[in-house]
Amino acid sequence: MRELIKYLLGIVIILTIIYTIFISYNVFVFINSDESKITIEDYSKRTNLESEEQETLEELFNSENLKNSSNYINLNYDGTPISWVLRVERVLLETSYDILEDELLRNSFISFEDGNFILIGPYIDRSQLLLAQDYLNEKYGKDLGVIEKWQI
Repeated sequence: MRELIKYLLGIVIILTIIYTIFISYNVFVFINSDESKITIEDYSKRTNLESEEQETLEELFNSENLKNSSNYINLNYDGTPISWVLRVERVLLETSYDILEDELLRNSFISFEDGNFILIGPYIDRSQLLLAQDYLNEKYGKDLGVIEKWQI
């Protein structure tokens, strides 16, 4: 029985030494990292920036905005959402499709060619197409495109 207690105490001592070495190594790594050199002012600036960023995201995704955008979403008889596109005649634009596609992508709008038309979308939220229409109106100074249901 004494032998068993000696072995158990020996194992506890060895595990304690291993744990102490593990903690010492992690403290050494932390001290040599950039995180240990942060001052209180840097930390407060960082937390303020994160809180401001969180507030702006909360403003963008609050329940009222989600409710307003869901008002534009309609469903088909089978429960799938109705998709909408903005159809713009190609001859009304002064630029090539490749340049326009890049500009639209930079402004978060997807588009593709369909014969003599450029289709922006499809989106299930019609308000996104209103934003795209406003963007094109500002860029070209005239009313371009018609919002219509997208048929495959």
